[in-house]
Amino acid sequence: MSDALEQRLIELYRHPKIQGCNWQPRLFWHAAADGTPFGSLRVDGRELEVFLATILGEPSTEQAELDAERDGRGQFLAANARRHELPLFTRR
Repeated sequence: MSDALEQRLIELYRHPKIQGCNWQPRLFWHAAADGTPFGSLRVDGRELEVFLATILGEPSTEQAELDAERDGRGQFLAANARRHELPLFTRR
């Protein structure tokens, strides 16, 4: 996964609308060795990007690629986000 995607995920996660969902970082990330919450991802970063971007009403940078590779997985995750349902993400 690229550093740009990792940075985007953290920025999306820190958005006030996402923070209002009260999802703890440990739901998506393993804590780093120094104790910071954003260590390695627990889930597929592309899937998380689609989900968070959809909640925020932003265009996803990963959905088209995910749809092509995983037979519509990005559309499924976006639909979950629109229904306010937390899906089961693919684990890393």
